[in-house]
Amino acid sequence: MINTISFSYPWWFIFFCFLLGSGYAVLMYHKDGRFVESGNWLIRLLAFLRGFSVFIISLLLLSPFIKTIKEDIKPPLIVIASDNSESLKGKQSPGEILSWQKDINALAGELTGKYEVRQISFGSQVYPEKNDTLNDKSTNISNAIKYIKDNFGDQNLGAVIVSTDGIYNEGSNPLYSEGMFKAPLYTIALGDTTQKKDILIQNVLHNKIAYLGDKFPVQVDISSFNGEGSSTKLTLEVIKGNQVTKVGEENISIASKSFYTSKTFLVDASQTGVVRYRLRISGIAGEFNTVNNTKEFFVEVLDARQKVLLIGNAPHPDLSALKSIITSNKNYEAEIAFAGEMSGDVSRYNLIILHNLPSESKDISGLMSQINRSNIPVIFIVGMQTSLARFNQSQNVVSINGNAKNNEDIQAEFNASFSLFTTSDYLKSKIKIFPPLIAPFGEYKSQGTATVYLYQTIKKIKTNYPMVAFNDQNGIKTAVLIGEGLWKWRLFDYLQNKNYDIVTELVNKIVLLTTVKTDKRKFRANTSKNIYKDNEQIMFDAQLYNDSYEMVNDPDVRLVIKDESGKEYKYNFNKTQNYYTLNADLFPNGSYSYTASVVYNGKDLTASGRFNVESLQLEQYDLTARHGLLRSLAEKYGGTMVYPDKILSLKDVLLNNENIKPVLYESKTTKSIISLKWIFFFILFLLTLEWFLRRYFGNY
Repeated sequence: MINTISFSYPWWFIFFCFLLGSGYAVLMYHKDGRFVESGNWLIRLLAFLRGFSVFIISLLLLSPFIKTIKEDIKPPLIVIASDNSESLKGKQSPGEILSWQKDINALAGELTGKYEVRQISFGSQVYPEKNDTLNDKSTNISNAIKYIKDNFGDQNLGAVIVSTDGIYNEGSNPLYSEGMFKAPLYTIALGDTTQKKDILIQNVLHNKIAYLGDKFPVQVDISSFNGEGSSTKLTLEVIKGNQVTKVGEENISIASKSFYTSKTFLVDASQTGVVRYRLRISGIAGEFNTVNNTKEFFVEVLDARQKVLLIGNAPHPDLSALKSIITSNKNYEAEIAFAGEMSGDVSRYNLIILHNLPSESKDISGLMSQINRSNIPVIFIVGMQTSLARFNQSQNVVSINGNAKNNEDIQAEFNASFSLFTTSDYLKSKIKIFPPLIAPFGEYKSQGTATVYLYQTIKKIKTNYPMVAFNDQNGIKTAVLIGEGLWKWRLFDYLQNKNYDIVTELVNKIVLLTTVKTDKRKFRANTSKNIYKDNEQIMFDAQLYNDSYEMVNDPDVRLVIKDESGKEYKYNFNKTQNYYTLNADLFPNGSYSYTASVVYNGKDLTASGRFNVESLQLEQYDLTARHGLLRSLAEKYGGTMVYPDKILSLKDVLLNNENIKPVLYESKTTKSIISLKWIFFFILFLLTLEWFLRRYFGNY
């Protein structure tokens, strides 16, 4: 640590401070004869004390400050990332696994003396601590590299060591991952590259959603290694409880050492709900791995699609943008029409979206009467062609007092108290920076019992003007979206994120809330989705309403989950704000039913439902290590690949790498001397000592 003193004024001003202190002492004691009898030593001491005190006080007027330079030596950081996926147990004995895990820990221990060592693990996700359980259901190597870059890339990263078999089944190819860093990367090549005799269901392509009465294809990709001359049978079954029904069957002859074929079944969607299917392929003699001979999948069969009609005052890019967003949800169909050109009955539609309607040139009072008679939900999109007077008469959500001839640029601000549906934090943070929509200039007010979802921000000033609002009258919902230009949001979303996810989430939530019928149940419990993978946690939420339909969470809510054999799993919900949540953790493959119950105001209330868990089995489908990938990955980052028996040799490789060296960090701090408390007490001590001596020797 180095300290230096500097002044805000030229350093030679110190001479004037010295003159001031000396002059003050001379004027005070030079001709003062009151202390002659005590000797010259007393006069000199008193003059020194007074002069030195004045010198220090005047010196402080020059605003002196102390500059402190602190130097810290940061040793290189070595990150050791270990694969924690199930595939590592596929072709290696427990003794081999224990051996290389022990060597990795020994390497970390030997490097700790000179380097800072961090051990992490990765599989389906990245763990900030080392995990040797080898139970992750998938492997995402590119995510691990990105994690290292994001968390350690700005530090003195000396080297990265990745131990894995090179098999990845999630994420992108690690050779092309975004997580580039400057440190060398060394790979430890685990696993076995020998291709064993095997036949497997490599991939299944199927609809996530089908509609009752339709037929949907199921494409099955079959691969075989070292099984030439064998024959097998592929069977598709539907499972309902304990009942298994065969849907289709295909015979397959394996004609070559490395064999691949694709088979397609055309399946009838004959029952609604989430339907469980199973594909089985019979094994071949001497097969190494039979786990990958079975694959289950789920298809949600819906009764019918929701039909949406978009009616525009005139052609507008918003209409095509809205249609693309809405039809991205397989539950919806969308059509575009224009006011004045419509004919026929609109009662067959589940939702009407009116863009820039009613307008001055298009009186849609007849259409509105037909919509109201059919109890069809409506979304109004207000733009520069909207007749504000007719608009105010057509709905009971928002009233506008203004002039459509003048416009205003508006942006979105979320209503923190909105609770009709949940919104992702990502959407909340990003929608604020989206381009402004164009809206008529005027004063906006929400009407009656309308609920505001988004408020308007005008010229970066937050207002209480509604931008998106909903109202419910006799169970029929009406929504209003203020502003045209949604097509710009869609383009901006793609430019920023290379997808349309933000705008799609926003529009689909508005459409879903408007089309869904009001649920008057006082107790509800739901899972976040119907189909989970076996590496996903099962999430529940529940809402309890009092007689005024206000959410409360005073009583305890219980949950019972049953599997297909009747085994029960019991839980209690957690209370969060005014609702309930529960993380039931992981469940194995299968179909489950659940019942939530609560006692409120002396009444037993229940809510029930179903969810399904499908097995990933990604780690069991391919057990052949990819050492070529690991070699290329190491070369890309300037490192090398080693095998498990050479793990400890990496110590010498790192120690002999001259580019891995400590970094000297220098930090500077500046502090004013006048802020030092001891300076005050020192001056006080000098003046007090002078006063004491004057009093002691008889004069003041």
